[in-house]
Amino acid sequence: MCKILVVDDEKNMLALLKRVLGKEGYQIECVDSGQGALKLAKERGFELAIIDVSMPDMDGIEVLAKIKGMDREMPVIMISAFPSWEKEQAARSLGCTDYLSKPLDMNRLKALVKEKIRTTKR
Repeated sequence: MCKILVVDDEKNMLALLKRVLGKEGYQIECVDSGQGALKLAKERGFELAIIDVSMPDMDGIEVLAKIKGMDREMPVIMISAFPSWEKEQAARSLGCTDYLSKPLDMNRLKALVKEKIRTTKR
């Protein structure tokens, strides 16, 4: 079973992503802080991460950089309620595979997750 790390400071978003992606057969680990995400990423292996850009304890771009430092090959999808060109470029330069704006198109997200998981399993 594929394990996905979801990082967002909004509890409702975590619950929504856990429910939607869980129905797709993925094992979802949710955490509401950047520090928590780094701890989980270090302790457990994940096939993919979904990270919110704006969080109070640590910027999502910083979380992305540190997670990529642990596992360069892990696909990361960044999500943001306040998308900006600068943040997207910074994320892509660090290896983010996709950058989505909230509210999320769940069908698009599910398709991206499926594609990224399939690509990394080859």
